[in-house]
This record gives sequence, structure tokens and C-alpha cells, in this order.
Amino acid sequence: MLDESTSIMPPYSGPARTSSAVSLLSLCPASIRAGLFGLAAIAAGTGSAFAQDATGSDADLVAKGRYLATAADCAACHTAPNGGAPFAGGYGIESPLGTIFSTNITPSKTAGIGNYSEEDFARAVREGVAKDGSHLYPAMPYTAYAKISDDDMKALYAYFMHEVKPNDAQPEKTALPFPFSIRMSMAFWNLLFLDNTRFKPDAAKSADWNRGAYLAEALEHCSTCHTPRNELMAEEGDKALSGSAVGSWYAPNITSDKVSGIGGWSDAELVEYLRTGHVAGKAQAAGPMAEASSIRCST
Repeated sequence: MLDESTSIMPPYSGPARTSSAVSLLSLCPASIRAGLFGLAAIAAGTGSAFAQDATGSDADLVAKGRYLATAADCAACHTAPNGGAPFAGGYGIESPLGTIFSTNITPSKTAGIGNYSEEDFARAVREGVAKDGSHLYPAMPYTAYAKISDDDMKALYAYFMHEVKPNDAQPEKTALPFPFSIRMSMAFWNLLFLDNTRFKPDAAKSADWNRGAYLAEALEHCSTCHTPRNELMAEEGDKALSGSAVGSWYAPNITSDKVSGIGGWSDAELVEYLRTGHVAGKAQAAGPMAEASSIRCST
């Protein structure tokens, strides 16, 4: 039986892009899922699509955190374009409210999260509240990251604190127009829209399906871009993954609908797209999705 406090992600043991892509496909129809977990095992060179959780050495924990950070696309938003230092922030995220600049999440003690305890780190990632008590805007997908398990949060913290290189760069400050500039208003927004509970496996589903759901709903935060939002910028749960505008880009329908979604895609097409952001004659990722795909493909 799976427990929501325990990770259902394996430690990093090969190309994260392949394992992640295949697991996400476990949410698709059975015909699409068939045989893909064996492919993941071969690609990762492990002989099993699901390795055991990392235990023991700090190196194993850091390696697992690196894998999780890749799956969560942390670098996509927290690295400035055109040669920005990894995780040093400064990437401008366009929103209907204005441009939101990502923060420095390197272990710098002056500009980043170097003074964060594991509890501080978990609160920022899951609740959108920084160490100093200031609130983050939900351009940081903490509403999805709230589902991350305790074990995986520990691994992420170990990776950022012990492997990411500190950088003292001070990214541009976010300055939204009034009344959005009042960050304390996010406390009320969270009361209305933040479900701060961990991912709960569905006992009626397979371990493969649950791992895919965990990837899609928590780490990969697919709904953040692919779900329409209401007037208060909260996701419309009854329209999950049905497509939504993301700044000047449009995140398409990624439900299993065979007409408007991806239900008619072949196994190979889905894997190729998740790995590279491109399927010849069918789709080409652009904007934020292209950036996320390039990060996974180069890992």
C-alpha cells in the first residue's frame, strides 16, 4: 500500500527525461501505456522501471534531489535567459497582472536560500511563504508542489543546499501595480485556493498510474499552465488540463480527448514530445514548454 508521506519517485539512476515521460503516460489510456515501463528500464540501464527510494548516503539523497529538481523544471523559471547562472533567478514570467521575476534559489546566504532550514524550504515550496514571511505569487506553482511528499522534499533540500553552486546575484524585484503589489493579499488567496495536502495515492489504481499522477499533479505541475483560471487567477478544477493562455502563449489541451486533446497520439509521439518538445508533422513546443523540454533533453 502506498503512503502519501513516502516518495513514489525513484532515485536518479539514468536519464530523468525518459523515466518522467513514460510515467506521465501512465495517466493516458491503457493502449498508450502498454510496454512503456520496460522501455524506461532499458533507457535508464536499470533493469527495472522503478528503483527503490534512495537511502543511506548523503550522495544518494543529493542525486535523488537532482532528479526531482529536473522533473519539477526548477531551472526553467529560476535561470535567466542568455547565460544566466543556474537557479540564480531573474527570469521574467509574464502574467495578466504584470511581469513576475523569479527569485534566486541557490544556497547563497546573501541573495538566495542559504539561510533556509529544511522547514523554511518546505514552507516556501508548498505554501508560497518565504523565510522572512513574505508571500510568493502563484506564478511559483506551490499549489501543485504542496503535493510533494516529505521524503522528496528532504531530497530536494539536500540537492539545493549541497550541490547547487551559490550565486550572490540579486535578480530584479517584482513590482506589480496596486493592489497586486500588496503581497499580504496572497494570504487570503491561499485560504481560498491552496490545498496544502500531500499527494494521496489512489488504492484502486496501479503503482504505475499513481506514479504518473504524482509526476503530473505535483512535480511537473502540468495544471499550472494547462488549466484555465478564474477571475482571481485560481485554477478551474472542473476544466483541468483542458488548455489555457499563458501570457502570449497558449498551453493546449492535454487531456485524453481524442479530438481536442492527446488521446489520439501514439506511444512514440507522446514519448518524443515529452523528451524533445517536437513531433514531426504534429506539434512543436514553444514558449515555456520549449524551455522545459530543452532542459529535460539536455540532462
